[in-house]
Amino acid sequence: MACGISEDAFTNWRRADLGFSEKVEQASGQTALRLLKKIEAQGKENFSACAWLLERRFPESFSRPETQLNLAIQNNTTQNFLTINITGTEAMEIEAQADPVRRGVAEMFEKYRPGLGNGDGERTVDVEAEPIKKPEDLTPIIRKEGDQNSSAFWALFAGGTGERTVEKACATFVAKTIVEETVGRGISNQAIVAFKSEKPTVADVLAVIDRLCGGPAGWQLLQKKANVAK
Repeated sequence: MACGISEDAFTNWRRADLGFSEKVEQASGQTALRLLKKIEAQGKENFSACAWLLERRFPESFSRPETQLNLAIQNNTTQNFLTINITGTEAMEIEAQADPVRRGVAEMFEKYRPGLGNGDGERTVDVEAEPIKKPEDLTPIIRKEGDQNSSAFWALFAGGTGERTVEKACATFVAKTIVEETVGRGISNQAIVAFKSEKPTVADVLAVIDRLCGGPAGWQLLQKKANVAK
């Protein structure tokens, strides 16, 4: 804001220019160091400045007791060198803060309990059943000699299940054929290297066709081939 640029522009500059990003980090570190030196200088006359530094640099040893307790709980480990001393007054303050939280958790559990069932181990849960896949949906689509003249073959891609796998050579053939007839041989050659996976799906084939054809033209040609014999 001080330099008159947007946060997005600043972020983009840092991503695009590693040297600039490093200079930003260096300037930030120098600023922090300069401020810390001022705090340390104040410690000569005011011990609270040193106490502030210790509390933030070594919170497990110099922060308030309740903070140390929270740190120990978060770490979920017992450190031999860490000793927490809490006076009676401090313990009462912590208890006063914790009690409303415990009551809130108990109330939420009571609201949730009815959904757990009636105690007989049974619970009613609404689920959405997955559609049963047909045997042909489980086998990959392959291309046999002469399939290019069969509308049934093209219909597998024009209106088939998107999740069904396709033999890579078959996927390449289908995409290359449609793209070549739609926008030309130069672009269709890109279909040869378009499939990174050894087990592409029908959806992958359609996505490659759409991308290389630059729109719905390839999809329309695929539908036309699927309806030739109908």
